[in-house]
Amino acid sequence: GILLTSAGAPAGDEAYAVEVAPAGVTLRAGTPAGFLHAGTTLRQMLPPAIESATPSAGPWTVPGVRIEDRPRYPWRGFLLDCGRHFMSVALVKRVVDVLAFYKFTRFHWHLTEDQGWRIEIARFPQLTAVGAWRGVAGGKESAARHGGFYTKADIRDVVAYAQARGIAVVPEIELPGHCKAALASYPDLSCTGGPFAVETEWGVHADIYCAGNDRTFAVLEGVLEEVAELFPAPWVHLGADEVPKDRWKACPKCRTRIKAERLKDEAALQTWFVRRMAEYLERKGKRAICWDEILEGGAPQGVIVQAWRASEKAVSAAARAGHDVIHSPYSYTYLSYGIAGYWMNLEWVHKFEPTIEGDPPEKESPIGPEAERRLLGGEACLWTEGVEEPGVFPQILPRLLAVAENLWSPRAGKAWPDFSARAEAQRARLTAAGLAAGPSVYVDPPRP
Repeated sequence: GILLTSAGAPAGDEAYAVEVAPAGVTLRAGTPAGFLHAGTTLRQMLPPAIESATPSAGPWTVPGVRIEDRPRYPWRGFLLDCGRHFMSVALVKRVVDVLAFYKFTRFHWHLTEDQGWRIEIARFPQLTAVGAWRGVAGGKESAARHGGFYTKADIRDVVAYAQARGIAVVPEIELPGHCKAALASYPDLSCTGGPFAVETEWGVHADIYCAGNDRTFAVLEGVLEEVAELFPAPWVHLGADEVPKDRWKACPKCRTRIKAERLKDEAALQTWFVRRMAEYLERKGKRAICWDEILEGGAPQGVIVQAWRASEKAVSAAARAGHDVIHSPYSYTYLSYGIAGYWMNLEWVHKFEPTIEGDPPEKESPIGPEAERRLLGGEACLWTEGVEEPGVFPQILPRLLAVAENLWSPRAGKAWPDFSARAEAQRARLTAAGLAAGPSVYVDPPRP
């Protein structure tokens, strides 16, 4: 039989122990998260066939063993961009299944973009009636029409599904940039008044929310109020990345706002904008997260900084200033990049080392233990400009396993040959589960 007990459990919020003996299996933990991890480890010890849709009745055997384990970082995350390409609820749940099996704790759900608004907001129905669909002009649909959105029932379903598997869902509502879909829905939120169409081109676009318009904040606060009600996790990601300032520089309302708030420039206006939204979230019991561009105008106190650029020194300064940090360096964790060449194959991703200062493969950060404690962990990202639903798992697997390993396991003992063998052994399990994984290394196609 299997005994679950807190007696003799190792210390730590997610720590656990597994003991397999002839008399039975004992799982020890002091928290629900610990028991989840213990059960997952036991499942990982069973043959890969257990993952199939109709596994045989067994008998299943596992070797005698005693394991005591705990994670290195609490924030072990994965971002799925559903703004560029809409993903079905079924696909999202499959992603959550994979995250749970590899002991991730955060599902970062990117829900709004220039190319699509994916979350139902009851008081602003145009956000989905218009903003969820691109390839529509003058009321006529083109062959390139693409879209979809998640109803509130869908959101609650996914959140409950993830919670049952020990994963918190972190929504991202982009502001003040990456918002053409919202501006197409409500042009009066822009500096120019539009008209706009939901964006069909990838990249960074000039039109952003008008910072001088009070209605902008009324609408965004209404959006965030409904978001806060839907997602019980204590965080909401506000984006704040890749924000061109050209519209603000030319906008009389934004110039007036800069003067009235005694701000230095447009970078300071962005900080003011995000601070206003972060303070609103705080009143709703939520904490804001922003990409590291928010440091350029001075990050509002209390905002968590998610670092994606080669800017570890700036992030180190943020940690020293009291900001918690999530590390997502694009050169190691952006699984949207192909595996062509050496730098984003499995071995390269395995070099990822969460850090605040210095390149990930290098030695421990010299900034001191207090600032190091600001490093919450890390996150892999799948941006979907070039990825539609059938390509999600071949794009992220097996590389996601390297991210999981480096966020859970200590640096000491990290060795590529050992990890490589274990990662390749996972292929049989992924195949049994019906998940297609991409290659570990790039292989040139045969020449004609």
